[in-house]
Amino acid sequence: MLKLNVQDRVATLLIDRPPVNALDDAFLDSFDSVLDEIRGSNPALVIVRGSGRHFSAGGDIKQMVSALETNDFTRLNGFACRIQNAYFAWEQLPMPTLAVLTGAVTGGGLELALACDLRIAAASTRIGFPEVRIGLLPAGGGTQRLPRLIGKGQAMRLILTGELIGGVEAQNLGIVEWCVSDSDLDNQVEQVTSMLLDVAGPAQPAIKRCVNRYGTGDGYAGELFEQKALHVSKEAEQRLRAFVGER
Repeated sequence: MLKLNVQDRVATLLIDRPPVNALDDAFLDSFDSVLDEIRGSNPALVIVRGSGRHFSAGGDIKQMVSALETNDFTRLNGFACRIQNAYFAWEQLPMPTLAVLTGAVTGGGLELALACDLRIAAASTRIGFPEVRIGLLPAGGGTQRLPRLIGKGQAMRLILTGELIGGVEAQNLGIVEWCVSDSDLDNQVEQVTSMLLDVAGPAQPAIKRCVNRYGTGDGYAGELFEQKALHVSKEAEQRLRAFVGER
């Protein structure tokens, strides 16, 4: 279901469960081991994408119905807790993470994308949280990360109505950083990958740690702490000297 390939400082995670890459217990069973592999290989960048036409349509509805039919609420509640914890752990990875969005990016699939640092969408992508239509809510962090990204009003619009939007509107709202035509998607991924790898180093994890403190009250102190550590790093010295030399 999850396939990880690490090559040339880039780890690519593929969600491979056709036809819509629905997320189930097996997905979560393998997610922890994938996180361990990524931490162990320590790539400069992690890219996550779906196989086939879709990124992921979210939680497996058949699994949910099966649990409801047997009144297995422990299983349902456990799945929500596990996916929330898994995405929190993903968000804490030290290196930049990039989601490549195609087809359906809904429910738990969108929540995984929101847990990434950056997102590229194909124009034809359909993005949203349809949970309200089946009497549920996006409990994998969706109600927390989407308002932080695009503001309370627009987040409430999407979560309360279950509306699905295209890639262009998602970019206009700030859900994705880039939206390109379907035919240009791979080229855009290559360009963004090149940009991120060109500046890969200790500054990027430090930036992530600072940004993750946003809204907590200690973000400014975190900036000073991280900057002091970078001041004494060899990479900062080399890059500063190179910059001055170029001028």
